[in-house]
Amino acid sequence: MYRIFLPVLIVTVFMSFFNLGSFTLFDVDEAVFSEATKEMVESGNWITPTYNGKNRYDKPILFYWLMAASYKMFGINEFGARFPSALAATGLIIAVFFFVKSVRHEECAFCAAIASALSIYFLAYSHAAVTDMTLTLFIAFSLFCFYLWVQGNTDSKIMKNVYHFGFYFFSALALLTKGLIGILFPFGIAVVYLFITDGLKGMKRVFSLKGILLFMIISLPWFVAQCTLNGQEFLDQFFMKHHFERYTGIISGHKGPLYYYIPVLIIGLFPWVSFLPAGIRTTWQEKDRLQIFSLTWFTFIFAFFSFSTTKLPNYILPALPAAAILIAFGMTVQDRKYISVSNILLATLSVLLGTAFFIARGYASNLGISGVNWLFLLSITTMGMAVASMYTIVTKRHTYMILSGLMIIFLSILVMKAVPIASHHLQGSLHKYSLYAKHRLGAHDLFIVYDLNNPSIIFYADRKAVLARNQDELTASLKDGVPAIIITKTEHADFIENFGFTLIENDKQYALLEGK
Repeated sequence: MYRIFLPVLIVTVFMSFFNLGSFTLFDVDEAVFSEATKEMVESGNWITPTYNGKNRYDKPILFYWLMAASYKMFGINEFGARFPSALAATGLIIAVFFFVKSVRHEECAFCAAIASALSIYFLAYSHAAVTDMTLTLFIAFSLFCFYLWVQGNTDSKIMKNVYHFGFYFFSALALLTKGLIGILFPFGIAVVYLFITDGLKGMKRVFSLKGILLFMIISLPWFVAQCTLNGQEFLDQFFMKHHFERYTGIISGHKGPLYYYIPVLIIGLFPWVSFLPAGIRTTWQEKDRLQIFSLTWFTFIFAFFSFSTTKLPNYILPALPAAAILIAFGMTVQDRKYISVSNILLATLSVLLGTAFFIARGYASNLGISGVNWLFLLSITTMGMAVASMYTIVTKRHTYMILSGLMIIFLSILVMKAVPIASHHLQGSLHKYSLYAKHRLGAHDLFIVYDLNNPSIIFYADRKAVLARNQDELTASLKDGVPAIIITKTEHADFIENFGFTLIENDKQYALLEGK
């Protein structure tokens, strides 16, 4: 076993932590979680997160606690902010490997693990200071425990109780990580799966009084504390705005068509997504319970968010383990027809992506991005995947190790080159202006952020700011004789100079102004 697991572990740890703290925090979500946790550590308020001094009800408390613990160990910095996600990502792949191995075999476990760990989806959210990878870990733990409880091959009553209560325990942690989907996903998927396999009678097995009691003991105290401290404001913001309105309406302009998650899935799980159709197609042919369970899990989350009005790529991340298991079945299928179709699809996607990277070199140069040879390397790497897939079709020999090696190169280039360049392009000026404000302003001076929603400014400036959304709020915030620094959009610079401010620096997007 260790001959197979050790390479999986090494690759997983490498991909999770490589270059983790080498680029600045991205707006909006990464920076707002990082700033809110910093304020929690500095204030000692461990119940109600705040952002810029005001209560923040966007997400429950657990991820803030995990990030705060990381800050205590590694300091308040990019690595400390992202460490919980990287650790959760490592735990997720280990769990996927051992779960699949326990109910199937090592080859299937290996394929499921590499399909998860060597994907753009995994790289992106293992390197992001947001809740999604931690949520995915807890939902996966919960559903793995559920499956082993109802379908496991153990006769041990103790282990069945462990799996039974583990299902409720990790569901409660999922609830405390991102809210009501911590209930909806584990319990909804479990109910639908048992209905498919065992009918109406089977559905009753999901619910037990002892399990529900454990769930409530773990999850309720924080909600009770919030209702006691913040009352109706918490209920309106947490449940109404950030749950029901987010699903039924458009929040922060994040909308998309019904098919939104199809291209997201193709890109996020490239190149392994090529084997997903085969894994899905063989599910009903073989009537395999693990495949049915995985397909139920994947379809439930995919369909739920496809019908949501607000859409973001990270929403379907909890479906990643289920997709990886289905992909593993597609990779290990014996039917040559399925193998050939999967590899033709892989070759097609690889050629398209390789061509896109080659063409992108010209666009990158036009945007003023220098040193774009890494795009050529990405193009060569993806074309190599196309060659490997065609080799499989001709020789009937699997090239999964070659694909894995090429994906390690591909993802390493992304995290070494593409992500830092994107960080500099999107965040570079704001980062520089924020540090200028941090070192320039005195304790009683004014710091104003005008017509911007970029929490990284407050994180790197290391001080609270007046957030002025319009001209009236800006005018009201200014005080005669009080030194002030304003960070805003470049288009507002001329208007602000009329108030006696001097333009210190600007680029095409943002401007830094100072006044006395």
